[in-house]
Amino acid sequence: MPDALARALPLLRGKVTDEKLMWLASELQGFQNGLEFFQNHTNEAALKEFPAYRIVTGKIWLLTPQGTLAELNNPMTNRERVFLSAPVSWLEEALNDPNDTCLVDMTELTNLFAKGVGNVVCECPKEHLRGILSIFRQRFIQVLDEASQVN
Repeated sequence: MPDALARALPLLRGKVTDEKLMWLASELQGFQNGLEFFQNHTNEAALKEFPAYRIVTGKIWLLTPQGTLAELNNPMTNRERVFLSAPVSWLEEALNDPNDTCLVDMTELTNLFAKGVGNVVCECPKEHLRGILSIFRQRFIQVLDEASQVN
């Protein structure tokens, strides 16, 4: 799906709204405002600007270079609801994990808390990623259908 998105995105310019193009670019490259979700975690109004289908139940960890998961003791990361800003290709890749849960890189938090000491990841059930990808596919197909209607 990410390959199809990368090919379709330039062809959609002028056929769909800029808002839809920005959403598709965010799905392809990752949402650039992911850190804001964690900074505004007590402001429900601010949280509404994030796609609800990308907010999952999960646990944020530090993945050490040795491959172990360590606690992150920070109020920004100590939460049940997590916004996954990763590109769709990363979500698809995370589904390859043989376990029932998967780890999704959270670069915005790695850059803030763990640069040089590991990666910040979200551990969540695979069903959450399948749900995100399903919603993305449906909406992407809707955008393609809409663009095909434009003369």
